[in-house]
Amino acid sequence: MLTKACDVLVGGLHVLGGVGNRLFGVIVLSLSLLNAGELAAESEGTSTGDRGLGGTVYLHETFASYDVGAIPGNPSLQRIDLVSVVEGDGRVGSGKVAHFNDSDTDLGGAMEYNVGEGSRGSLYVELDVLNNDPSSGESSASVILGVGQWGPGKGLVLNAKATRAFGFEMYQQKYLKLRVGDDTTASVKYDPTVPFNVKMWVNDHDKNTLSYKRPDTGETALLDPDSVVVWVNDSLLGELKPSGSPMNREVTKGDSVVGRVGFSSSSTKTADFLFDNLHIEDPLGESAPAPASSLAPAETQEVTLEQLPGAETMRYREGENAMNLFVYKPNNWKPGDKRSAFIYFFGGGWTTGTPQKSASMAAWAAEQGMVGIAPDYRTKNRFDTSPHASVADGRAAFNWVLKHADELGIDPARVAVGGTSAGGHVALWTAIEKSPPRSNPAEAPTQKPAAVFLVSAVTDTSSDTGYTPSRFGDDAVALSPVHQLDAKMPPIVMFHAAYDELVHYSTAVALHDRLIAGRNECELITVPVGGHGFTSEYAQWKTKVMAKLDEVLKREGLLPIVR
Repeated sequence: MLTKACDVLVGGLHVLGGVGNRLFGVIVLSLSLLNAGELAAESEGTSTGDRGLGGTVYLHETFASYDVGAIPGNPSLQRIDLVSVVEGDGRVGSGKVAHFNDSDTDLGGAMEYNVGEGSRGSLYVELDVLNNDPSSGESSASVILGVGQWGPGKGLVLNAKATRAFGFEMYQQKYLKLRVGDDTTASVKYDPTVPFNVKMWVNDHDKNTLSYKRPDTGETALLDPDSVVVWVNDSLLGELKPSGSPMNREVTKGDSVVGRVGFSSSSTKTADFLFDNLHIEDPLGESAPAPASSLAPAETQEVTLEQLPGAETMRYREGENAMNLFVYKPNNWKPGDKRSAFIYFFGGGWTTGTPQKSASMAAWAAEQGMVGIAPDYRTKNRFDTSPHASVADGRAAFNWVLKHADELGIDPARVAVGGTSAGGHVALWTAIEKSPPRSNPAEAPTQKPAAVFLVSAVTDTSSDTGYTPSRFGDDAVALSPVHQLDAKMPPIVMFHAAYDELVHYSTAVALHDRLIAGRNECELITVPVGGHGFTSEYAQWKTKVMAKLDEVLKREGLLPIVR
């Protein structure tokens, strides 16, 4: 194996709150630095045989062949920013090391490699790391080791959660985390003053397990299909199982997809780490079909809901693409009330999610006396559709509400819409007159919403600056709200985290600026903490979002419910 930079003592078990109100166990590591001479001696002359893996080596970079101050120029390197070679001085690995110094708040650092000449079905990755300046930086500043799809392009492809199978996040202060999309699947506190060694196995097979040797015992373990396992100093990261954690299904769907490995950081925060002995190879493990009971593809984990507690189910479209929405009526509701209404669309990247995720917002509206509505729309997991269908359904649901205002007991001129992430994208399209590609003009809304309320919304899907333009094919601009705004738009209020690495903050700023330039009303609230799921990460900001929503509804005459 590569040099083992630290011994590890497993301390007490701590519990931290995580995304979606789940709890994650965190093992506190107490690390002791090995003698620098032993470290250097152990790392010299490392070979595939010494490592005991025996696979084809795609990258073995010790940075020894470069001059101090040079930029590493490995032929596999696809992009590099804010990385240079420095003397390691025995602090990590041996000899020279790569200094990842994202000291510029206008640029993000990057060091990305294509490994091999095509996609890979499995990978073994190992490296030595040292936090070069543990006393500096904010708690959310990090360098992220990501794995994604192999590709010949030079552009940065691993800087967004949607483009990587997973991200191993090394924070400037205290934490190492494994994140898949928005979800933290493992987290561990570490001592940022001493180096650590990372080993990970990646299994990009939809149905087969991958055998590998556990670093702690040498026994054979089985890594689940489409999964990754991470070991830090020969101990499992947090509460990961030896069988690993599922990767981003959108990235890894199909066998032999991965092959891009790299490091990236935020463009607004600084991170300072040293890396050495970066080694990537094809693991010498056996691949075998997984037991049927252990296979749980993401596509089968969600079901289309027919009812939600406390809500009335209504069908807004019949036929082949039949779809429901869920209506929460306030106490003392009557058909002739002419109440205001609030429609909220769930997020999930047009791939996952159900109205259960937006039910709380609709129920909250009903508690205020409004009619709250949580529409369903087609997603890739449940219907194998593209974002085109999600947008078409959102517009159809809003139009149905307007046409059935009397039945719902609402004033069609006093209907606000909102949405989170991709749900925000869907909500914006209810406020744009032109029919987007693959939408039925007959289902186009007959009027605009009274107001639009957005949280971490996707507002740009264009190929140059947008979120996942590949999902839209030739329609990336045609389905990009910021590029299709009407001259007159309803008032828009949006929350967006400045450090959102999934849907970049710059896209929210661009929408705000374009609306203001067109003399429309738009308010952008910049969230200074957290990322894409900041309301789950910081309870105080969820409270602020709801307080602002109440303020907006009152300001726009939607509360009180009777004018």
